Amino acid sequence: MKNTVEDRIERLSIEERSLLALKVKQLLSEKALQSKSEASKRLVAYVTASDNFDANQLKRSLSTKVPDYMIPSRIVKVDKFPVLPNGKIDKKALSHVVFSQVEESIVKVHPPTNAVEKELVIIWQEVLGLSAIGINDNFFEIGGDSILSIQVIAKARSLGMSLLANQLFEHQTIAELAAVINSQKVDAEAEVSIEKFEHLVTISEKGSKPPLFCLHSGGSHFFFYNLLAKYLGIDRPVYALQACGHDGEIKLHNSIEEMASDFISEIKRVYPHGPYHFVSYCFNTAIGVEITKVLIESSEPVNLIIADTFADYLSLFELSKTKARALAFTDSLKKHPVRTIRRVIGQRIVLPLKKKYEAITFDKSKKKIKKLHDNHVKIYNEYAWAPQKISIQLLLTKKQNSNFNLKVIRSWENVALNGVEVVNVKGHHNNLFHEKSVETTAADMEKCMQNFENSL
Repeated sequence: MKNTVEDRIERLSIEERSLLALKVKQLLSEKALQSKSEASKRLVAYVTASDNFDANQLKRSLSTKVPDYMIPSRIVKVDKFPVLPNGKIDKKALSHVVFSQVEESIVKVHPPTNAVEKELVIIWQEVLGLSAIGINDNFFEIGGDSILSIQVIAKARSLGMSLLANQLFEHQTIAELAAVINSQKVDAEAEVSIEKFEHLVTISEKGSKPPLFCLHSGGSHFFFYNLLAKYLGIDRPVYALQACGHDGEIKLHNSIEEMASDFISEIKRVYPHGPYHFVSYCFNTAIGVEITKVLIESSEPVNLIIADTFADYLSLFELSKTKARALAFTDSLKKHPVRTIRRVIGQRIVLPLKKKYEAITFDKSKKKIKKLHDNHVKIYNEYAWAPQKISIQLLLTKKQNSNFNLKVIRSWENVALNGVEVVNVKGHHNNLFHEKSVETTAADMEKCMQNFENSL
């Protein structure tokens, strides 16, 4: 049956395939333009409220009730809403009059005060696609992410600013960032120190407790740990580890073992001896296991926290699983033939074309991140998983299929010979570190770290 579906695809003539490819490319182009247009917009909410109104508190409340994309990037308090003769809110007047007043007030309330702030405002406006940005706006709260941060750094450096990824991560408003750039002191000394770190990124260095080291996900992404540091508290230093900085030529590790060695070298420079806490999430479980193994072998106390992730999850797609997938495919074809055929065409023709198209249109920043990600998948797949004399704390979210969590637990029991402690947490795997769930995630992780420290 599977061959029949594939035969239908194969029977497409060269002309038909060319037309299909052209159509896909056209659709992707339209989608890209649409996405770019949508990316330049942001959701703004207007409210009437008392004088002690807290916009951030309202955002936190909304995050428990609506998806992330429905949470406004800015909530503006207004004296009253303009209304139509029938009593309904005049949305046109609100958007044309009130929004203009709000944008003007934002700029007037927090305008740039020096040349560096003015240049940074222009850079943020270009990168984020926003017309009204104040110097106290938080980069990551108004739409910034890891890819856009690289663009900010590149544009700032082209203007002669000595700006590092670490600095944008630690100082997330224009006012704070400009103060660092303008400073004559620090920062000459601190900047030299930061430059020497190729992998370690400081999120929060304040606090007397043993720090938490957050391992990158997929070769480069670590900015989602930003909110985690915020909710862990001021007494817990937090660092992130990235596969490679995005400045200049990127370094591609040849193995998980090589990456672990580089990470440990930089970790030791900021925190020479344990106890060490690490959190692994998604693509970085192998590096978490390897670092833990190496440090334990050198008699250091290490606590590895796994955030709702299967051990060696790429094994789920090995050839040994082909029979099970073929049976599932046949069953799907019987129940939903049209939907299944469309899915196959999408996976075999549309998806590859989409990836090729995206690869062509990627800017330099995205290409670097993709290169790091692809290399990380490669070395992850080559990592030799084996039982280790380690223990882990496994954060698990509730799944629709309860058997899946049992498989997750067993996968780690096969790796961690010294035991697996299961910690049931709220939220969903994809939003553990998002505003919606990060506060409870941070509280659960803090308990895990405190329990580990108390056991020493």
